[in-house]
Amino acid sequence: MKKIDMTDSLPDIGDVADGQVVQKKNGNHLPLKIGISAVVILLLVIYGFGVYYYRSHFQRNTYVNNTRIGGMTVSEAEKTFTEDYNSHKIAIKEKERTEVINPTDIDTVIDVGSQISDLHAAANPWLWFTNFFGKKNHEVRLDVTYNEEALKNVVNALECFDKKNVQAPVNAYIKAEEKEFVIVPEVLGNTVKKKLLLERIEECLSTCVTSIDLEKEDLYKLPTAYEKDEKVQNALATANKYSHGTITYDFKYTTESIDYATTKDWIKISDKFKVTLNEDKIGDYVNDLGMKYNTMGSSRDFTTAYGREIHVYDGDYGWKIYYDKELEQLKKDLKSGKDVNREPVYSYTAMCRNSARDDIGDSYVEVSLSGQEVWLYVNGDCILNTSCVTGKPSSPTYAGVYSITYKTKDTNLTGPNANGTMYSSHVDYWMPFNGNQGLHDASWRNSFGGSIYKSNGSHGCVNLPPYAAAIIYKYIDKGFPVVIY
Repeated sequence: MKKIDMTDSLPDIGDVADGQVVQKKNGNHLPLKIGISAVVILLLVIYGFGVYYYRSHFQRNTYVNNTRIGGMTVSEAEKTFTEDYNSHKIAIKEKERTEVINPTDIDTVIDVGSQISDLHAAANPWLWFTNFFGKKNHEVRLDVTYNEEALKNVVNALECFDKKNVQAPVNAYIKAEEKEFVIVPEVLGNTVKKKLLLERIEECLSTCVTSIDLEKEDLYKLPTAYEKDEKVQNALATANKYSHGTITYDFKYTTESIDYATTKDWIKISDKFKVTLNEDKIGDYVNDLGMKYNTMGSSRDFTTAYGREIHVYDGDYGWKIYYDKELEQLKKDLKSGKDVNREPVYSYTAMCRNSARDDIGDSYVEVSLSGQEVWLYVNGDCILNTSCVTGKPSSPTYAGVYSITYKTKDTNLTGPNANGTMYSSHVDYWMPFNGNQGLHDASWRNSFGGSIYKSNGSHGCVNLPPYAAAIIYKYIDKGFPVVIY
């Protein structure tokens, strides 16, 4: 019997195993490769189709002036702008209404020229897939013609230009109310800037914008001053400060006050909200104050030493408000905004102020020209009564109420005589009251009173016996009243 070697006839175990492994790997990857290849081929077909398609069409998500033309041919896109005039109507959004501008009403003609075709030519069809994401808008200004006169007529016919519908803008302003200044708020109104609106319509026609919001596009005329503006608020504060202080004048026997009721009319507020004081009105008030309370040169009731009731007037004695300085002080007081109590600023003052017609009081020198007598009263008591010699007829002593200008001792009085010569007289007591006229001793005279003044009167002074001049000098001082009648 023949012995068979089984090891020769059987395949190598390692070979079998290796072969089986190789066959398994090749069998699992074939479908995957086939699938990938199919996808790649499909994508290439789609991509190729896209390249082919977008050679003659605008790419996806393409817009011109916010009008979608993606997927359109050049011809179709051009017709969108040149034939569909309804899409070019412009809505005018006003505060109260919306009105429409129809391109056909103004003979509108839109010519796209080569702009649309140039836009398509500039697009790379090989990159068509990049337009699938995001909107790509192109701003193009079209060539638009229209009838300008027709547009003006259409715009003029809009309701927003009808006078009965128009409210002009009004600036905020400051007004004096019963108790204080207040701000009257601005009025926005609805007056349209017509010229700018016409320009905007033309622009919209050429850029295919279909809506104009008058408020958002600042096409309403607006106020130039608003309630909340800093300049307006500051002006209000200043006006109220200037007008809210109470100023009280003390006239000894009475007072007079001014407050907001009066001073509000003295405040000026310019269009630019600059606050000033009306100097003319304040000046009128100061002038009226003087007319009411000044006593210098005014008529006064006076009881003479003879017991007669007379009226004395003229002269420089009395109260007189210093117009310029009082005006300046009053303006300062107003600007301070504080309550003020004071006397007016005077250019002349008197010894007392018992009433509107009594500022002489009970201390004064009294001179009777007709009686040629002088009296000195101090606190109502007659301290002295003496004869005197007043000015001669050619150089009279002037009647009136005067105040002593000053007093001095041991001086020489000089001046011209009627014949042209000069005189020089030494006096111990000199008390001027009216320029070169004054009270003084006349030691060169032997007699006083009577009618001496008619033939041998003074140059205008009141000549006194030396003892009398000494007594008067002792009691009087600057401002002491001298009543001459």
